[in-house]
This record gives sequence, structure tokens and C-alpha cells, in this order.
Amino acid sequence: MSATGSTTSAEKPSPWSSTAIDAASHGAIAFCQIYYEAYDEPNRRSTELPQLFLPSAKVIWNGNPVPADRPSLSAFLDAMPLSRHDLQTVDCHPVAGPPLFLLLTSVLDADASPTMQPALSVLTALDSSSAPDLIVNITGSVLHGPSVMSHVDTPNLPPQDHPRKFHEMFMLRVAEQTGEGMQPKYAIHSSNFRFMG
Repeated sequence: MSATGSTTSAEKPSPWSSTAIDAASHGAIAFCQIYYEAYDEPNRRSTELPQLFLPSAKVIWNGNPVPADRPSLSAFLDAMPLSRHDLQTVDCHPVAGPPLFLLLTSVLDADASPTMQPALSVLTALDSSSAPDLIVNITGSVLHGPSVMSHVDTPNLPPQDHPRKFHEMFMLRVAEQTGEGMQPKYAIHSSNFRFMG
């Protein structure tokens, strides 16, 4: 604040309360648990993960665009080898989103997996009157292939059987605004996965 009590342009107040920012952080952690646990389960990956994406989502996997419609996304995920993700960092930032009337009103179909319903409710952690979009950045390592099933560390593994470092960025967008005072539901607006090194 300046000496006159007004806020200078360099000291703009945060548009969200500390409660909303804290809720965004907790929501990001819950989102990562939901997403990567489903991703690492071959029986859940192609059925549950596509439900988390908006139909208009932009998906990039290691520099390659992936269609986000459910059949194409399911086929892409089915083709992925076994995986085991180990997350090292999760960083979340609220950002101003578009006006709500431009967003879809529902992400889940009526036939959505019952196991995903409780998980998706965890993503509804922000006050509906101030619900921002969320940018979630994740770094970690991922192991792909049959060696995922091995529980023994073998020092002489070929390079393709070692974990690889990755970075993934999600933009989560309010997908459903529920009643007044209720928490909104989030869905993936964009996803960008890239191996590092």
C-alpha cells in the first residue's frame, strides 16, 4: 500500500483468498493421486481417465497431439505399456478462467464409472464464487514395460528398463458449476506430457 492507503499497481491483491489457494493445492494433490493411480492400473486406465477430460481438451504426449474424444483417447491409453509413476513434485497455481457460460455443464456421462464418482468429488474443493482454473505441474519418474511387475532392483538392466524423468502440466477447468454455495467440479482442459533428458 502507498502512504495514501491505496494499492499500487505493483502490489495488486490476490483475486483469491488464502482458503481458495489452499483448496487448490489440496485439490491438485488429490487430482494427481486419482489420475496416476488410474493410469498405472491397466484395467482402469482407458475407461476412467477419459472421463476426466473435457471433450474439447488439448492433449500432447511427448510432443505428439492425441485426439481427446473418448474413443481415441481410450485407444491411445490402451496402447500404452504397463507403467509405474513416482511423483517428486506437484505445483499448483490458480489462474483466471473464461466466463463460466462458455464452459460445459457436465463432464461425466450417466454411465460414468461408479469408482470415479467419489474421486471426482475431491476435485471440487474451491468456493464456487471464486473458482479459478488450476495449472498443475508435476515432475517425477515413470517406468514403462514388463519391468514394472518386477519388485527386485537389478543393477544390470538395459537402459529401456530404467525409469525416465518426466514433466506433465495440466490445466484444470471448472466443468460444472453446481448450486450457489456449492463447489464446482473440475475436468482436464489440457494435458502436456514430456520426457526430460
